[in-house]
Amino acid sequence: MAKVEAFQVKNGVALPADVLAYLMTVDGSSDGHMDVDLFRFWPLGEFVRVHEELDERGGVIYPDRFAYPDCFVFADYLVNSWLYAVKLTADSKQPAPVYRVTASDPPGEQMSASFKEFMANYAAKPSSIV
Repeated sequence: MAKVEAFQVKNGVALPADVLAYLMTVDGSSDGHMDVDLFRFWPLGEFVRVHEELDERGGVIYPDRFAYPDCFVFADYLVNSWLYAVKLTADSKQPAPVYRVTASDPPGEQMSASFKEFMANYAAKPSSIV
């Protein structure tokens, strides 16, 4: 719980109940590797704002770097072929929609209206979120 508090304070966010429940239960992939469907869910310690993940390392300029305000990367597919980001704000009651971050133009789309919905879709059929 201390890691959650530190993350919230550092980033000025309040985690919605479904995101908090996920982190308290799983907190990312257990071994830090991709699952059999090629997804890797990051532990809270690796969550990062999209614009920080899509920085200019290596001289690459991502056209959608700032297209996902208040969004934190929490998962990737096929070794960062694309990323998944959840919107987190200071309002713990907001639904925490999830976006696919494609690092391209146009920006990726909203994948679900809430974190809970995204994780339910993943659990039911991982290919539904690709």
